Amino acid sequence: MSNYDSGKMKALFGGKGFYIALGLCLVTVGIIGYMVFFTKEPPAQEVVEPAPVVDQKPVVQQQEEEEPEPEPEEEEPQPVIQVEELLPQVISPLDGTTVTVFSMTELIYDETMADWRTHDGLDIQAAEGDSVKTAAAGTVTEVVNDELMGTTVVIEHADGYTTQYSSLQTNPPVSVGQKVSAGDIIGTVGSTAAAESAMGPHLHFSVSKDGQIVDPSEYVQ
Repeated sequence: MSNYDSGKMKALFGGKGFYIALGLCLVTVGIIGYMVFFTKEPPAQEVVEPAPVVDQKPVVQQQEEEEPEPEPEEEEPQPVIQVEELLPQVISPLDGTTVTVFSMTELIYDETMADWRTHDGLDIQAAEGDSVKTAAAGTVTEVVNDELMGTTVVIEHADGYTTQYSSLQTNPPVSVGQKVSAGDIIGTVGSTAAAESAMGPHLHFSVSKDGQIVDPSEYVQ
């Protein structure tokens, strides 16, 4: 290199030219940096899709419809059972005069025993030997000679009814186990009841339902 060229270089870099060259370099670096920085694609951002909006309506809990309680059924009135419905062929066991009525709540004076006592049947006065008829169909269950009530016949009927015929003449024309119909003759009027001997010839007639004594006047008229 000649001294001339070397002098130019010195003059370039040793004076103002040095600063000019340095400024050009800085501008160039700035332009390159700007281009690198601003032309770089930004990183792709993950797109978060918004959650779908659910139309939330207040949940109304449907209350179970309570079934109305059934109204209690009215009990139908039970029909009053008449004796005639149970024993349609009930008849009076004897045509006579009732001299002592049924009384289990009030005491009745007993002429034979000379005291006051209850009476569980009807005493029907009639002539000695008059026919005594069964009040309804049934089966003879007893033929006995009772110490107090004399010759007695007991007949069992339907629906728990039982009839008893006492103070009969001895040897009645029926036997245990015999089937009888309403109106059949089961004995004759006598005076065999020692506990009622003061009455003379009569029939002591009593009725029970399921083992309980009942008023015979409600059984026969």
